Amino acid sequence: MGIFDGCLLASDVDGTLVAGDVLPQINIDKIAYFVSEGGAFSLATGRTAGAVSSVTSKIANLSPSIVANGSVIYDFNKDYALYEQFVPKEDCYIVKEVLNRCNTVGIEIHSGKKVLVVNCNQETIDHERYEDLDATPVSFEEALEYNWNKVLYLFSNLGEADVVKKVIANCKHSSQFVDTTATIDGIRRYYYEHVPQNVSKATTLKVLCEKLNIKEGCCYAIGDYFNDLQMIKTADIGAALVDSPDEVKAVAKTLVCEAKNGAVADFIDYLTERKLKNGSNI
Repeated sequence: MGIFDGCLLASDVDGTLVAGDVLPQINIDKIAYFVSEGGAFSLATGRTAGAVSSVTSKIANLSPSIVANGSVIYDFNKDYALYEQFVPKEDCYIVKEVLNRCNTVGIEIHSGKKVLVVNCNQETIDHERYEDLDATPVSFEEALEYNWNKVLYLFSNLGEADVVKKVIANCKHSSQFVDTTATIDGIRRYYYEHVPQNVSKATTLKVLCEKLNIKEGCCYAIGDYFNDLQMIKTADIGAALVDSPDEVKAVAKTLVCEAKNGAVADFIDYLTERKLKNGSNI
């Protein structure tokens, strides 16, 4: 038995585990140590299951992970979804409403490992390249044939984002929407995600703990942005990065270094120090 037996560490990907498109080697090494000491390491990302191969290929013994911002728990070892939630069919019309009012916004629909592009712009092109997505262009009507784990709106400018958010605010729905971000080619991109109601990284983290039989008090999480806030707050020990928004840092128990310097490794060092000092009373 290792010091992290029965413990789970869930990590955001973009801006936390990965800096730009680089996964620091120090993170890989420290994750291997955490797992060797009995811990379960999982991703907790807004990316779809088909968009994390550049990360999963470098991390050995990855535990089932939270993808699509909590809509899915995916077992990458068995290539199988253990848990899925879907955008209500009656809310799919919102995509059509957005297109009618703003036909320049990029729109991706994520369904399992599939990524459907309903409206292409430079942001969808950059996003597909960054995440190495095998995306399929489809019409809105063709997209309706699939179950949607989430919809991603990708903006070319802030004015476009304001228009889309106003359109959505005036639509009747039983879904929820969250701001997300990624840094691509050194530029921070801002997106808006449409996911099922009451689904988030935080709610699905609880489900994941049950599925992995995580001990009480042994759930740890790290992230850098607003879609990580509730997950950081829900975890027994949550960490945020020093360059996270103030609202995110306010709910974290500890702050760690920037992603490029190995934020996840820094957090594992912090947890290790606490474990060695306090034993099970971390």
